[in-house]
Amino acid sequence: MTSWPQYDAPALRAARAERVTGFMRARHLDHLLLTGFDSIRYALDARFQIISEGFDWFVAIVDGSGEGEVFVPWVDEDVIGPDPDAPAVRIAHPLPSWAPALSQTEYWSEAVAAALSRLGARRVGFDLVDGTLLEALRGRCPKVEFVGVARDLYDLRAIKLPSEVALLEAASTVNCVAADAAIDGARSGMTDYDVLSIAMASLQSAGVEYLTHSLCNIRRGTGTWFAVGQTLREGDAYFFDIGCYGRGGYASDIARVGFVGEPPARVSQAYHHLLEAHRVGEEAARPGVRVADAHAAINGYLHRQGFPITPYGTGHGIGLRACEPPTIHRRDRTSRDETLIEGMTIALEPETQVELDGVSILLKVEDNYVVESSGLRRLTSAPRPMPTSAIVS
Repeated sequence: MTSWPQYDAPALRAARAERVTGFMRARHLDHLLLTGFDSIRYALDARFQIISEGFDWFVAIVDGSGEGEVFVPWVDEDVIGPDPDAPAVRIAHPLPSWAPALSQTEYWSEAVAAALSRLGARRVGFDLVDGTLLEALRGRCPKVEFVGVARDLYDLRAIKLPSEVALLEAASTVNCVAADAAIDGARSGMTDYDVLSIAMASLQSAGVEYLTHSLCNIRRGTGTWFAVGQTLREGDAYFFDIGCYGRGGYASDIARVGFVGEPPARVSQAYHHLLEAHRVGEEAARPGVRVADAHAAINGYLHRQGFPITPYGTGHGIGLRACEPPTIHRRDRTSRDETLIEGMTIALEPETQVELDGVSILLKVEDNYVVESSGLRRLTSAPRPMPTSAIVS
């Protein structure tokens, strides 16, 4: 297992709680009602991401002291102080086990309403509560004002604390080790599943908290993200996109291009220009820059070189989610063209492709960064250079 960096968990917990409670005071909220695993982790340092479909299995009610109560599917009676690693959680209440919240609307709303009533809640901020659940909850709590604060909570944690950056960098380190293992292990005759299995085994052995995604594309064109059993052939270029939550729940999300033998010259040229577009984006993404301008710099370079542009956002924030604000995209494809600020952590992920004999070869790289006063600082190791010295034009 990887030797993860030592950090002061109580200090990080306290710093995040100070942000949360300060936000609550500013918005005149006496409680927060949270269902997002990342919001709960940020507010209470309670780890709840146990399965990908469990996004509505949990509830946390946070009060003005920064402590709270949770509802979980793995107890059948109230449990006081359920987790010594999450001292801000005073009590765990039962929810119907392993069930979507919308299949248990009556129980869910009754249990949560009873807790809010007992706690004397009057003005409650909520994050990702489904409309049906919220309507049922409002019916049971007519004197409580519910205020949507999901976007505010994303903004609250956009500027990372130094220990958060260290944990993000640690997750990126193990993710890069996994990517290198997959590239080194790929051989002609192996499938996309085989490539991903090498990366996933590396991540698991490193001791990550959770595997977020594993995608691979071999000769399948843009928009086809999923492994399907496609076999590598000599001369192939391929890409994969992998991610994890590392220590403390902080994420890494990277993409790499690999080669089996020597690729055709046109593929080498495309990869060279993809790496250069990536570098252009790194130079453009500085404090005070609008994210749409960084996006335009990346795709503008690819377009000028005669290569297909990235047909989606060229980046995003990264933190307790693998993908969180800001969304680095065209101005007309986002609600907010945000300004990069020192302390933000982001990913840049340009893509391009090459058509060879009617086959689309998709190339993509992705790295993680922290925005510093002088520009971006890498949290990931750099993508590998071209495997050949092909002439580039």
